Amino acid sequence: MWVDITSYVLQRDGNQNVSITRGQRDEGSQPEQSTCSFQLNNRDGRFSPRNPTSPYYGQLGRNQQIRVSVARGDVKDYRFWGEISSWPQRWDTTGTDVWIEVDAAGIMRRLNQGAVPEHSLIRQAVTDPELTGLVAYWPCEDAAGATSVASALRSGSRMTFSGLPELAAYSGFGASDPLPTLTGASLTGGIARYDTTSVTQYQLRYLLAVPTVGFTDLDVISRLTVEQGAYNVRYLDIHYDDPPGGVGSFGGPGTLTILLKDGDQADIGPGTGSITLDVRNRRLRVSLEVANNGSAVSVTLRVLDVEQGIEDSTTMSMPSTNVTRVTGVAMAPATLAGDAGVDGAAVGHVTVQAAVTEIDDLGRALQPSGESAGRRVERLCGEEGITFDAVGDLDATVAMGGQQRLKPIDVMRECELADDGMLLENLAAFGLSYRTRASMYNQDAALTLSYPAGQLSQVPIPIDDDQRTRNKVTASRAGGVTPATAEQTDGPLSTAPPPVGVGVYGDDVTLNVESDDTLPDQAAWRLSLGTVDEARFPQISVNLAHPEFTGSPALRQAALSVRPGDRLVITDPPAWLPPDDISQLVLGLSETIDHFEHRITFNCARSLRGGSGCWTTRSSAGSTPTGAHCTRPSTPTSRRSSSRRPTARA
Repeated sequence: MWVDITSYVLQRDGNQNVSITRGQRDEGSQPEQSTCSFQLNNRDGRFSPRNPTSPYYGQLGRNQQIRVSVARGDVKDYRFWGEISSWPQRWDTTGTDVWIEVDAAGIMRRLNQGAVPEHSLIRQAVTDPELTGLVAYWPCEDAAGATSVASALRSGSRMTFSGLPELAAYSGFGASDPLPTLTGASLTGGIARYDTTSVTQYQLRYLLAVPTVGFTDLDVISRLTVEQGAYNVRYLDIHYDDPPGGVGSFGGPGTLTILLKDGDQADIGPGTGSITLDVRNRRLRVSLEVANNGSAVSVTLRVLDVEQGIEDSTTMSMPSTNVTRVTGVAMAPATLAGDAGVDGAAVGHVTVQAAVTEIDDLGRALQPSGESAGRRVERLCGEEGITFDAVGDLDATVAMGGQQRLKPIDVMRECELADDGMLLENLAAFGLSYRTRASMYNQDAALTLSYPAGQLSQVPIPIDDDQRTRNKVTASRAGGVTPATAEQTDGPLSTAPPPVGVGVYGDDVTLNVESDDTLPDQAAWRLSLGTVDEARFPQISVNLAHPEFTGSPALRQAALSVRPGDRLVITDPPAWLPPDDISQLVLGLSETIDHFEHRITFNCARSLRGGSGCWTTRSSAGSTPTGAHCTRPSTPTSRRSSSRRPTARA
């Protein structure tokens, strides 16, 4: 239940007010946690958390939620929604003036203080909640120098080494911590006895990265050990096929095959089953699925290319038998010939389940690469229980790369940077909002202010400097191979020496995007932002107590409705400025509210969000320039006489 405490907000000598900030402070920063500060009258001790006579005793504490609103017609317009982390008490020497200094902050404050997740995205998906029928799980994310591979289950045993696997050597799976490669090595793990009374199926699954050259013909990639049953099966092997001349008794080059063996490792059974997908140079999820099928048992080998979504499978049948208990798993096991290891293979997240499920049951936790930036922010908010809303089409945002083990807020910041959108705090609820870059293109003005009408509370000061000039931008991708550089080679803000240009203003940005292919566009877009030859107006202020606003409910409502990312226009600026309307993008705002005034100062940037234009890009090696495209604002057409001399007033 919300309690109205407006009457306790102090206004002693005119210097106290409710002060709020949100969004970005300037062009060079990211949106920050919103803040709200004011003083509360505490003469009766009601806001002292440990005062037993307070009517709120036991209810005030750290991170108490608070909302600040102003009237907008018949509804409340929320200006701040956040938390009070502490209740600092103040009083004068006479003890007659007692107050609380309130400094509240939005949800980002707490999220920024959060911890890095203990486990990778995929391990979290496997264990919280646990997959259906999970009886064994080895993430294989152990650090270099470990002497065994730990189980993620309390009842699980460790995998032991044969040979020397290179632990934490492979980082190609975007949802996992680094995994081992098994050149000349194998991993073996036992499975504790589990109840098989009602078990009619089981499956082995793991991630497998296959090098471009593949493996050696008949290399065993995995071995599942089961209790020997009526059909005399002891081992279910998955091996690699690379037959001489491309022709053999199993699958074709670069394929995988199921092979059934008895306790002496002799081949048995009704034959083999081979997939047709060439697995070389692929990152796979491999699944061996065994299930009762009438009086027989079906054995299915299924693979999923986690990056391209390609699936392939093969099924064989064992007559006159039923499933038995799984007792062990080995990756790249030693064979009778003494072979062990699959050169260059990376493996991990080995699971055994007493159930068969869809191979893509982990969803985005299996392969986050390719997920749009907006949808990733939405998903993370859902996982963290954070209320979320959006401005713009979340699917029309840049495709992200993997999701490494970072604080959730830092993963969201990666999305914000890659998409050039805005991660903001929600005012409709205590949560977050994401505004896409595309939603800021070609906007109508959210607020139009007339300079001659005196709708500004202070003169907007144009700044014509080089603070945000960037005329040579290099975009790189974490784990990428080919960075891209965009350079402005002609014009007043080009890299040419003065006076033809301004010299080199470089910038390097590393982005977590899906592919190097997007880097030229990323570099070119950032170049366009850094080479706008216009003055900027960092701050534009209004006072809603001015008659221009009190006498115009529509104008007041428009000012209160402005959000970061909206476009603000000032019409008919003075004659000594360029003869076009001033068009700015709102990055953030600060406002002060007291009994007499409500001032809002919008932090702004030049509104480069739409239109047409082009520039030249060059590789860092100085190769022949290639064409690129950007968006630039179209030239406004409004013109005025220079004889006007308007004024701005509060």
